Amino acid sequence: MMPGREERNLNEVLYVIGFDLNDSVSQISYVELNEDTPRTLAQEGSEKKLGIPTLLCKRKGVAQWYHGQEAVTVAEKGDGIIASKLLGVARAGGKYEIEGEAYDAGDLLVLFVRKTLTQLTGITSPEQVASLVLCVDSLDKKTIELLKKVAEAVPVDKDRICFQTYEESSYYYMIHQPESLWEREVTIFDYSVTGLHGYQFRMNRKTTPNVGFVEEFTIEGIGMPDIMMGEKPTKEDCENLDEDILVKIHEYFTGKTVGTVYLLGDGFEPEWSSKSIRYMCMGRRVFQGKNLYSKGACFFARDKLVPSRFTQDYIFLGKDKLKFNLGIYLRYMGQEQYVAIADGGENWFDCDATIDMLLDQTREIVLLVTPLDGKDPAKLIIELEGLPERPPKASRIRLKIAFSSETSLTATAIDLGFGEIYPASGLTWEKSLKIG
Repeated sequence: MMPGREERNLNEVLYVIGFDLNDSVSQISYVELNEDTPRTLAQEGSEKKLGIPTLLCKRKGVAQWYHGQEAVTVAEKGDGIIASKLLGVARAGGKYEIEGEAYDAGDLLVLFVRKTLTQLTGITSPEQVASLVLCVDSLDKKTIELLKKVAEAVPVDKDRICFQTYEESSYYYMIHQPESLWEREVTIFDYSVTGLHGYQFRMNRKTTPNVGFVEEFTIEGIGMPDIMMGEKPTKEDCENLDEDILVKIHEYFTGKTVGTVYLLGDGFEPEWSSKSIRYMCMGRRVFQGKNLYSKGACFFARDKLVPSRFTQDYIFLGKDKLKFNLGIYLRYMGQEQYVAIADGGENWFDCDATIDMLLDQTREIVLLVTPLDGKDPAKLIIELEGLPERPPKASRIRLKIAFSSETSLTATAIDLGFGEIYPASGLTWEKSLKIG
């Protein structure tokens, strides 16, 4: 949940922050709510090199930790020990053995984020942060747990923190660019230590509102150049890699109407990708950078806080979004009313809900599922078997909805009784549902 602007002092300068958290170089972008273009933090000591290396370094013999470029410098001097790939190791539940002591990777990830956010000191304060968006390559159950742990530990109010994937960040970045850039399909190539992959953006203009789609893809067989792994390749190695990239990209573009290309990551360097880049520039507009995801996260946060035509005219339906509305009909003041439980287009991990109700003359709960694709609504029925016999409106039921994916949820009904006259029975009914 992110607060509305009306809840804050209107004379206060408010910021939104996009934090691209990954295992290589993390990016932090920020923008005032009344400004148009996000800015991105550069590495300490550099005005041009964007981002913060995602690692920590423990100084030998003392409990002192450094982060980012400072951590690299301390380690290169031989004064400390590096802990790198923090997100990946934390996702695997791993630990770092440093000077005979085990350090939980999740704890070190939290420490990295906390230290990194201090680089915004002098720009904004925690009280001025209207929204902090943590964006990552993917959001599974373990990653969400880790990010919730981060949200609990940073000085920003956790109710102003949310998570998103690169797919959604890419979407919000694109719709805030000139529309001429996304009249046709858009390809985002991301070339990093994990290899060459990316995202394909397209907009369906046949619906109202227009629906945006971002699909992830991987280019098999292309690894990171040796020079990025600390080794110096030969000229022949660079030419061979360039040729391999060119062949793969040509294959990928076949049959697609791509008008704009974005090149992200450290992999696209002229030394080994000049032919590939020249090919991509043929009939297409090509841009190169590293902060697309963090800027997209800023645009997302600002659109949520200050609705604009982008939130009215366009909707994003990514793989983590619910493709249906979930609700229930309840009687209020003698009339039946629809009560929304979860809305289509929202991230499944943000849609857990709890609702209390009084049963009339029924022993079942009926949920209504309405697909966004126009298909007929469906009913999901939870039978309350064994519920004690009571008069109408003398059984209070608490319904909890917990999503485990964009298509799976567990509905739990709990009998709360009705005061001392009809005490709670302690009965619960649970039903796991697959939708779609």
